[in-house]
Formats: sequence, C-alpha cells, structure tokens
Amino acid sequence: MLLAIRERVMGIVGWVLLGFLAIAFAFFGLNSYLGDTSRPYAASVNDVEISAGEVQRTYQILRANVQAQLGQSFDPALIDEKFLKKNSLQQLIREQLLLQEAEAAGFKVSEDLVAARISQTSAFRDRDAFSKEKYESVLRSQGLSPGEFEWRLSRELLTQQFLNGITETAESTPGLVDHIYRLQAQQRRFRYLTLPVEQYLKEITVSDEELENYHKENEQVFMSPERVRLQYVELDAEALTIASDATDEDLRALYDEQADLYITPKEVRARHILVKIAPDASEEIDAQARDRAKSILQQLDQGASFEDLAKQESDDPGSADNGGDLGYFGEGIMAPEFEAAAFALEKGEHSDIVKTQFGFHIIEVTEIKPEIVKPFEDVKEELTREYTAQERSNLFFDQADLLANLAFEEPDSLESMVGELGLEIRTTEWLTREGGTGIGEHRQVINAAFEQDVLEDGNNSEPIEIANDHLVVLRILEHEPATVKPLDTVREDVRRAVHDAKSRGLAAIDGESIIQELRAGASLEDVAARLELELMDSELVGRGSDTPQKELVQKAFLMPRPESESASHAGLALANGDYVVITLQEIQDGKTEKLSADERKRITRELSSIQGRSEIAAVVESLRDSATIIIPDEKN
Repeated sequence: MLLAIRERVMGIVGWVLLGFLAIAFAFFGLNSYLGDTSRPYAASVNDVEISAGEVQRTYQILRANVQAQLGQSFDPALIDEKFLKKNSLQQLIREQLLLQEAEAAGFKVSEDLVAARISQTSAFRDRDAFSKEKYESVLRSQGLSPGEFEWRLSRELLTQQFLNGITETAESTPGLVDHIYRLQAQQRRFRYLTLPVEQYLKEITVSDEELENYHKENEQVFMSPERVRLQYVELDAEALTIASDATDEDLRALYDEQADLYITPKEVRARHILVKIAPDASEEIDAQARDRAKSILQQLDQGASFEDLAKQESDDPGSADNGGDLGYFGEGIMAPEFEAAAFALEKGEHSDIVKTQFGFHIIEVTEIKPEIVKPFEDVKEELTREYTAQERSNLFFDQADLLANLAFEEPDSLESMVGELGLEIRTTEWLTREGGTGIGEHRQVINAAFEQDVLEDGNNSEPIEIANDHLVVLRILEHEPATVKPLDTVREDVRRAVHDAKSRGLAAIDGESIIQELRAGASLEDVAARLELELMDSELVGRGSDTPQKELVQKAFLMPRPESESASHAGLALANGDYVVITLQEIQDGKTEKLSADERKRITRELSSIQGRSEIAAVVESLRDSATIIIPDEKN
C-alpha cells in the first residue's frame, strides 16, 4: 500500500472528492461468479486484453449509477442490460485507447498525487481525517487489494491528465460567442389561428369497407401481445438456513481474525510550523532554512506562543491560518519522519527540528487519543450477525454454483433442482414482453424468457440475478405468439381510429389550403374572420418560452426569416389533432451590447467545453481507426 500519504498536501486546496468510488464499490454482482468464462477475453486493443470480469464490473457500476440517479423512481424494467453491457465494453475500449495514447505521449502520475486523492476520498475518511483502517476495510470488503485499487486509480488519473490537456486548450472565438448570444437571446413574434379537429368529426362517415381496410393495413396496432407463462425456482440467501448456530469458539476465531476492526488506534492532534524548501535545494538554501527554523525553535523555548508563531512564520498555507493545527491523525498518514516525531511527544510538548521532503518542521502535540480495544463481549452480538451472514453467504454461493451446473446439465427440467437443493417449482401469471407481476417485474427475467434458447429451444435459463444474493432459473411452461385481434372484437377501436385519422387529415388539408392563401397575399385577419376563428398574437417571446404554447414557440423558431416586408407561414399538427396556422412576423436578434462580462464568460466556457468534447471524440475516433481492436463475440 502507498505509505506516503502526506500531511495536508502542501499548497493544494479543495481536491475534488472521488465520491463515485464509494458508489462503485458496492456493486460487483454475482454475475461475475456465474458468467461465461469460455472466452479468454472480451476485447483486445492493440494486443492489450480487456477481460470479461472488467466488462462485468463496469456494467455493474453503470447500472448502479443509473439506479443512484433515479433513486426511488428506479425501475429495473427500464434497464436494457444488453445495451448497458455493450456500452460497458465500448467504454473500456475507449479508456484503453486513451490510456495507451497518454502513456505514449509521456504522461505520468506520481505516487503523491494518487496518495492525495485517496486521502481526500470521503469513503476512506473518519472524523474528517483519512483512516488507514477504513481504507483497507472498504477495499477488503470488496475483494480489492490496496495495490490493485491504487493501480486502477493511477490509470484513471493518467487518462484524465491526457483528456484535460485537450479540453483545457479548447477555445471559442469572440465572434462565435456573439453569434451564439444573438441566437440564444433571439425573440420572435407570431400570430396564429387554430382549426379544431373536433369540428370535422360530424362531417365524417365510415364504411364497413374502410374499417376492414384500416384494420388490415394496421394489423400491428390491433395485436394481442405475445405472452408466456413460466416455471421457475429461486435461490434466495435470506431464505437459507445454516446448519448450526455459532459457538463461542467460532466467534472468538472471527474476533481474532479481524481484530484490527475492533481497535481504535492511537491518534494525536498536532500543529506544526513549516519552513519550506524544495527537495533539490542547494546546501546554502538548506542551511538558511535550518537557521530560520532554529530561530523559531529558540522563540518557542523562551515561551513564545506556538499558535501565534505558526500564523506568522509557517509556510504551510493549509494550516498556518489555524495556528498550524493539523487535526487528529493516526499512524501511516504523515511523512515517516514527521509521524515518528509526533507520536514520540507527550501532550503539550514540542519537538526539535524535524526534516522531511517538504522542509523543516517544528511539531507540538495538543491532544492524544490512546488506543482503545473493544472487548469480545461488547461485540459478541455483532460477531454473531456477521458469522451468520458469512455462513449464509458461503452456503448461497455453494448452492448457486450447483444451481448453475444443474440448469446447464439438465436443460429440459427444473426437477433436479428440487431434489438436489430442495427448491420449489413455482409458476407465473401470463407475462408479455412488457413484463408482468411477480418475477415478471424484473426486466432481466423478461429478457431471458424471450431469448431464443429459452423460448424457442425450450431450455432452462441461466441463473438470473434479480437482487443481491437472489437468483432464479426459469423455463417456458406455455407460450402464445402474438396474433391479430379479429375485427369484430376491436370494431369500435378501429372506428375511432378511422374517425380520428380522417378528421386530422381534413384539418391538415384545410390548414395547408389556408397557408397557400396567405402565401398568395391573403391576410390572416381576413381568413380568421371568414372562418369565424379567433386570431391570436404571441407578442415577442424567447426560444425557451412556454407561452402561448411550447410546441408553437418551437415551431416558430424553426421557421425561416420573413423576406422583406412579407411574413413567413407554416402549419403544425398538434398531438390532439388540432391544426395550427402560424404567421411569423418579426425577429429580434439578441443585442450583444447587452451581453454582460459574466454572461460572456459563461457562454465562452460552454462553447469551449463543447469544442473540447468534440475534439476528444475526434481523437478517440482517430485512435479507433488506427488501432487493432478484436471483439471475439462480433466474429460470430
């Protein structure tokens, strides 16, 4: 593990917290244990292989991000797993291309930068300070070693450096900013009249022949959906019963195994005064800095206030204003020389001069929290719960492995799972491709049920993870293909559809006729008066306005500029069938002289960001074109 997590990372304030890391840890999923391992890799990019496990992990992270963004609105049925998995692979290919290019361009990431990012990640902090124990515990709980995690993070930072080099050099011109503002702040005025679709309904008659023709031409609208009934078994960790309760011997063994979790290590609260020098400083500069540190130390020995001297003399901008206070920290956080001196001091004592790569320090310990060990009896209940959870988890994974084997070895029946695992065969109600009740609420179940291997070949599905530690294996019990509903059963639906289509058509025909009149020189006022329709005026509106109606505003902003003194005319069929005739009368571009400095900066940033993303996309596309990318699954 990196041991050089430095004190307060001198001169750098406000690292962006890597909160997404904490989210990513929680979603590795069972599929990585049960997935297809027959292929050696998911893709190869210039002879660098991307494993199926990496794709699975990225998929789980993407899925978790979608769930986190939607919160309580998250619906698994909305998740297109095939699309997400394909997207995950393409994302990893993109990252590998960028990583290779960054390395070829000579970009580097120092251990100090990786250490700084880790130390500021909220998932690894405890009481506003980095916790080595929490860091290792979080990684251990997710099956990651610190070395693997730090390697992944360094790759992420290296790629980000390369991308920043592109985005931060992308610029927009003042002329483009002015042009965009004129369009953004543009206002338009239009007049319009509405032909209500309902006024045409009374004119329409529908013959039996029309009903038959419409039904025949639109059979896909009048289909009874394809549907299935399923048999399934489910393996749920929560429903498993472990063989025996935990003994004191079991619990003590677990307590000893993870003893570090029940120790609150010693921490000290310290402040320091730093006389900063560069690591490669000359002997002369080094001596001058040491003399200055000696002078400060002499003042402390004579009774001067450490806090006041830190504010006046310390070169650490992160702590000087607070009298040098660094807060509480444990072992493994600071530079080794700094830490050794701090932990050797008693409360209220200050050190001699301590040299680290950052310069010369004088340290004072202001508080000490001694090591605290939680007794076995105090955590016995917690250990019991953990032991039971571990045993249940071990049993679940053993049975999950057996479940997968049985589903594959006897693909035409679920009976073996009843005998071997004691599971119950259950049945569902009718389910369509849109889903249904029970396990039909899970999109992954529906996807599996309608796959060829299950639906047409009659095989068992692979184990499907519908929740953490909750699997189902299913097979088709009954299948009804989609069929066209007879006209007699949907006659009224067809009649309404024909009425609606014909009335919409008549409204559109009259609307287009009015537009031709207007283009020939007729006035909108005369047309409105003749047809006894109300003529409406929008006044000047911006492109984001929802008054008088968002659809009308959007249409008005798509219309061409009126030529000379004439107006521009267009028609729009609304969702309810009404047809609106619009006359665009005036356009006022945004006035660049009203563009404030802050607004100009905002537009410049947005355009530069767009330009940067465009340049990154072009770079990735170029790298793809010149790379050798092999995706085994696409060879089939």
